[in-house]
Amino acid sequence: MSEDLELQISSLPKSPWVNLSGLVDIATKRLNKPTCLSIELLGEGSYNTVYKLVFADDLEVAVSVSAHDDEDFNLQAKVSELATMKFVRTSGLYPDIEVPEVLGWDLSFSNEAGAPYVLMDVVHGRSLNDLINDDNNLRGLDCMSEVQQLATTKALARLQAMLSAPVPFDKIGSITLNDEKDFIVGPLFTITQENLGGPYKSLVDFWRARLEHEMLHSLKEWSRLEMEQLSQSLSEPKCTPQMFSELFQLLSSLIHHFVPPSSYLPLVLHHPDLALRNIFFDPTDDTKIVGLIDWGGAQILPLVLTAKFPDDLNSTGDDPCERPRIPDEGWNTVPHDWTSFGDTSKWPKVFRDQNDQVDLTIRASAMIKRYYLRQYFGVYFAQEYHDRYGDYDLGRAMLFAHAPYYLKFHEIVTGGWTSMVEHGEWIRETYWRLNAVKQDGRSTALIIGPNVYRGSVEKSVFDLNVFEKPFSEDDEDDEEEEEEVDMPGSYPLPRRVRPD
Repeated sequence: MSEDLELQISSLPKSPWVNLSGLVDIATKRLNKPTCLSIELLGEGSYNTVYKLVFADDLEVAVSVSAHDDEDFNLQAKVSELATMKFVRTSGLYPDIEVPEVLGWDLSFSNEAGAPYVLMDVVHGRSLNDLINDDNNLRGLDCMSEVQQLATTKALARLQAMLSAPVPFDKIGSITLNDEKDFIVGPLFTITQENLGGPYKSLVDFWRARLEHEMLHSLKEWSRLEMEQLSQSLSEPKCTPQMFSELFQLLSSLIHHFVPPSSYLPLVLHHPDLALRNIFFDPTDDTKIVGLIDWGGAQILPLVLTAKFPDDLNSTGDDPCERPRIPDEGWNTVPHDWTSFGDTSKWPKVFRDQNDQVDLTIRASAMIKRYYLRQYFGVYFAQEYHDRYGDYDLGRAMLFAHAPYYLKFHEIVTGGWTSMVEHGEWIRETYWRLNAVKQDGRSTALIIGPNVYRGSVEKSVFDLNVFEKPFSEDDEDDEEEEEEVDMPGSYPLPRRVRPD
């Protein structure tokens, strides 16, 4: 190994257990190549670090190395990622989607590199995510001209339509290989490598299994509580056993109502991180996509649950700032709609330094543009879906307009008990609104609604819980002291009941 190569290796970031010299030796031997001339960093993510090797015959190879140690690395999830990439390349369903060819791999920690690695082709193309406007500090899609924004949004919608081809599977899960090396659907993995079980025959089976998982969690973790509080850390929302029970039952009762109409149920392949950072464009044509990477957590899902906008089109209620009386419900899968500034005099003041105030309206204007670009994305997706698959279904033509409530429900069910608590008001309000308007419990009518609930329907029950006040330990101590001073033969006074 040359001194130059050793110097390059010494300057690169890596996990403590990774041996980059061993990685270079492995790649050279496995690919049967002459001397490796250079190594450089291509990118760092939460789960992998990617390097580029250049050999003496000018071959360039990307090497993805796990950033997780042997305790956190999920072997099944990585096998599913590799199987999905092979499926996209070889199934014939996605002729216009370019995926790197995998050249070799070792998913153990006992190899010379000290960590699981994957050798693959280098994707050559232009990343629009790297664009930046120094005048306003906007990046990527936000810093483009309006004409270029439309062209890029159209390219993203076309890619989404390509991914939405019906697949030859009948279960919900993630792609893997059986013993005969045939593609099958196995357990469902998330982008964080969490195993959600399965495969599942239907959405109802999937959602019921997730709620059962939460109930098992409660039996294991909450059966010896000393206080009426389920949260065990500051990162968990406050929740009592009674609140969990209420939300669990409300959510369970909504399952059959949230089964989408049949036109939204065809199973398709879902890329969980569709964003400009994972997409490469032709250097001479910003409308032509030449590569799509980062397939970890890819899933086979009903079409309606794949109708998530690319990350570059999303927006949240606190970016660039929160606005009075416009709440942000904090969804991960459904964007917050910025459509106007409101009263900017009530916005917080942000400074880069003492005399340099940040103009938040620049970022806010970019968020409003994203709102309109999302509408264009949905329309162009429908056009492309029609042209590719000869589809005339009016429901699918409105897919991105109709998907949000199903995405919200799915996010809560798969997010665990903390997600139930964080979106408790949405669960309650949705239940009571459906209770008020949906008379036929067997109906599979489409469910739509506002982006944010700003009002509350009147519940069709008399809730006598309003008169209850949770006891604190101090209340109980005071009650015991009062009981000790009761005179013989007297009767304790009835406790005064007041609404909260």
